[in-house]
Amino acid sequence: MNIKKCILCSLIVISASLSGCLSEDEEELEKFPSFNLSDEQGNSHKNSNYNGQPFVAYFSASWCSHCKPVLQALDDTVPTGQLIVFNKEPREEYSDMNEWKDRMEEELERNLSHPFIHAPPLSQSLNVTGIPTMFFVNSEGFIENSMSGVKDKEMIQDYWNELS
Repeated sequence: MNIKKCILCSLIVISASLSGCLSEDEEELEKFPSFNLSDEQGNSHKNSNYNGQPFVAYFSASWCSHCKPVLQALDDTVPTGQLIVFNKEPREEYSDMNEWKDRMEEELERNLSHPFIHAPPLSQSLNVTGIPTMFFVNSEGFIENSMSGVKDKEMIQDYWNELS
């Protein structure tokens, strides 16, 4: 009887110590929410436009002066057609995407080929609170990484390279 208890206890201890080794603890990725929104020029953008290629969803606000270096780093890193600039600010006085894009082009001294989209409901669905916030979305539409706050260009490049 004691031998059976010892064997049983030994099996429990061994199985508990191997539990992480026998199964993969993969983190389940979150799907980027569906959207169908118009950019500053009235062009429609939706998830299906990005099927098969990774993209970065960048959330900010037109009044955010400390966000400009992040947009510059993203523009330097992410290819045309794979960066979407979303406005999370719901107030009407900050909803003019043409004005925001023009100001950013002037301040960054470059043309920006990325769409600027007013998207407060989308930012709410992703629980975006701080700005800037970036979501690195893989070619299957799943969020691989996200980060908030001012980040350096090297970190942004590393996250982008993981998608490519």
